[in-house]
Amino acid sequence: MVAIPFPLNSAPGKTPHESAGRLINAYWEPLQPGARAERVWRRAPGLRAWATTGRTGPRGALLVGATLYAAFAGGISRFDATGARTSVGNLAGSAKVFWARNLKSPTPDIVVVDPDNGAFAVTPASVASYPDADLPAVNSVCFIDGYFMFTTGDGRCFASALNDTAINPSTFITAEGRPDGLLRAVASADLYLAGTDSIEVWHDTAESAPAFPFSRAIVIPKGIIGRYAVSGFENGFDKGIVFVGSDRVVYVLDGYTPRKTSTADVDRAIGDFIEGGGDASGIELFPYVVGGHSCVVVQCAAFTWVLDTDTGTWFERRSYLAPNWRATGAVAAFDKWISGDARTGDLVEISEYARDEVGEPLMWTVESAPVSAFPNRLAVTRASFDVAQGVGRADGADPMQTDPTIAISHSDDGGTTWSVPRVRKLGRQSESPGPVRVTRSGSTRTQGRRWRLEVSDPVDVALTGGDMTAEARSA
Repeated sequence: MVAIPFPLNSAPGKTPHESAGRLINAYWEPLQPGARAERVWRRAPGLRAWATTGRTGPRGALLVGATLYAAFAGGISRFDATGARTSVGNLAGSAKVFWARNLKSPTPDIVVVDPDNGAFAVTPASVASYPDADLPAVNSVCFIDGYFMFTTGDGRCFASALNDTAINPSTFITAEGRPDGLLRAVASADLYLAGTDSIEVWHDTAESAPAFPFSRAIVIPKGIIGRYAVSGFENGFDKGIVFVGSDRVVYVLDGYTPRKTSTADVDRAIGDFIEGGGDASGIELFPYVVGGHSCVVVQCAAFTWVLDTDTGTWFERRSYLAPNWRATGAVAAFDKWISGDARTGDLVEISEYARDEVGEPLMWTVESAPVSAFPNRLAVTRASFDVAQGVGRADGADPMQTDPTIAISHSDDGGTTWSVPRVRKLGRQSESPGPVRVTRSGSTRTQGRRWRLEVSDPVDVALTGGDMTAEARSA
């Protein structure tokens, strides 16, 4: 009897032959001493409806007091804590936008920047041109220490007056450490000005107007691959800046030192997307915190990878019949994490209590690494899986929730092809139907045996291990 090795990082490999297992809509966490195993593999949080928007193309949101402002293709709406919507005004374009608000009392100024159309001022009832014509065409905005900070494609950063929208045309600096223009301004403990070849860090040194109020501290010799490819600094998530570099690698800033955090599989996914003609501006990063796990999503039209910053490991996400996740952007609001839904245009909550995605299946998939006796084959007489049972819900939809099942398949060619799944019961509420196992599954080839477990029914899933009984046979 040998343990079946389930992965901590999703690792599809360049080819199935080299895969070390996969986690799709599944993540792991350690269990406490005395538990039945060292770790458990759970279902990733699902999505539940939060607000109907009447719009398409979610473009980003900002919480201001008790109001959530959100941009969509062609317009802006605001929402209260119940999800009730009020239209604010038109906003041309469909690109994702950048939001900022200041600390003006009693009513803060709210600014939104569309990188294709510049800056706009937003109130509860209107969207208008930016009020100071001295501001040139800008491509991003953030707020730090009382100032709106605007960037331009030619490498300038303009600071507003303190807690105001007024712009002095002389109050700007030019990023010149590695002159490559600017894609993004990010506010964390310092001001980070990011281009394609470098990130400049600026400290608040309280310089008097009209001088720029910050002074450059250091130049980080890594840039970002696209304007949306940076996260980790947002309200409710201050875990350190994470970005996709222009070298197609994901980094975490350790102080001012970029530390590689992506695996070879994540790097390859990014590289394949770009080499396949994908636009770098289509790579977006955004955070969420659910179930005690702080995660950064790295995604584009071709994939979604998620970095669990608490374990330092990666898993994949896919929505039903899609290569990536339907969530786009996320903000902490009303004690929730609210994201746009790329499929419907509505706003949804990322929740561990949602076991599906707004009524569509959320397929939990765990694939093992191979059990191999290379160059010998293995005759497999039995495989058992330690999966939580009795997870059905008597008050749920029948039979998906009342009598849930797990599908078990195997591969003997390294994961190139898989057997027809065998379906086993997970148990009605509080019932245990007995061990989840398969028998008489034949002999492997020289590549050994890999197992795939799948649960689509909207119930809790908890895998704590598995083993199989096998005997070596000569090749």
